[in-house]
Amino acid sequence: GGTEVAGKVLIENHFKNLLIGADPFDTETLWDKMYRASIVFGRKGAAIEAISGVDVALWDIKGKALGVPVFKLLGGKTKKKIQLYASNLHPSNLDDPDYEALAKEAKDYVEQGYKGVKQRACAGPSEGKKGMERNEMLVKTVREAVGDNISIMIDPYMSWAEIDYAVEMIKRLDKYNLDWVEEPLLPDDFEGYKYLRSKVETPIAAGEHEFTKFGHKDLIVNRVVDIIQPDIRRMGGLTEAKKVAALAEAFGIPYAPHVAYAETIHLVVSCPMVRWAEDICVPSWEKEKQEGGFSDAYIIGAPKAENGFIEVDDTKPGLGIELNMEVIEKLRI
Repeated sequence: GGTEVAGKVLIENHFKNLLIGADPFDTETLWDKMYRASIVFGRKGAAIEAISGVDVALWDIKGKALGVPVFKLLGGKTKKKIQLYASNLHPSNLDDPDYEALAKEAKDYVEQGYKGVKQRACAGPSEGKKGMERNEMLVKTVREAVGDNISIMIDPYMSWAEIDYAVEMIKRLDKYNLDWVEEPLLPDDFEGYKYLRSKVETPIAAGEHEFTKFGHKDLIVNRVVDIIQPDIRRMGGLTEAKKVAALAEAFGIPYAPHVAYAETIHLVVSCPMVRWAEDICVPSWEKEKQEGGFSDAYIIGAPKAENGFIEVDDTKPGLGIELNMEVIEKLRI
């Protein structure tokens, strides 16, 4: 999330003293020690993202040491394979989107087997009604392209942060039967989210910019959002993510983790209440030009989507992936 340099400094100059010589199976203790030791650097942001990276690595070590996949350590499989939704559909031009190209891309994902698609918005409050018309046209285009039996979501990425604008914009979208609008407001605007939920019919999702079980507890217990979306690489790693999943399940709030990283897939397959995962994908004509997808440049062995689903290999220990050190050396900070 852009915090690599700060994370590297924290790990090598601070967390290292708590980790060297420790038992990697003591993930709860090590997480707690790192968290307490990082409070002076911030209870959100770079420090927690650094902890996330260490924590995920510890789970990978545990799985590889025992010769079992990480999902086995999280409770085992609750589903044979994971349903994915296609996440892309960016407007070609923010001021003048190519709606025909958008429809073509959306149809292609359905043909690839995806049962849900997530698109992006193109305008915010500064563009007023004209921007609203373009946003609505984006959603209308995708809905008409994929039909009524495919799930649709839209991600404004915090760009509808004026509450009156967000209310009016989402009311215009209610008729398109979206599964959710993702993170329309800034992450700390809890009161804004609660007010927004009271004014619109479409479910509201957020959480990818929240941190730890404490931050997600506030979203869940206070029913700030309809759907919770932790990012495991940001919010504290698997040790925290499994606790947030349990809390969401207890409160009956759907849990839809952000991006299907390797660790996310292992969590999703172990959680009975998680419906699907987010696949950062490309249309079929782009796949022909590249060998892999998201993060494949520095990861070897990541599972691939097939017909809108992904399976976790029972025979691969840990997270089932290896680092491509040849590429990583070229990117070393």
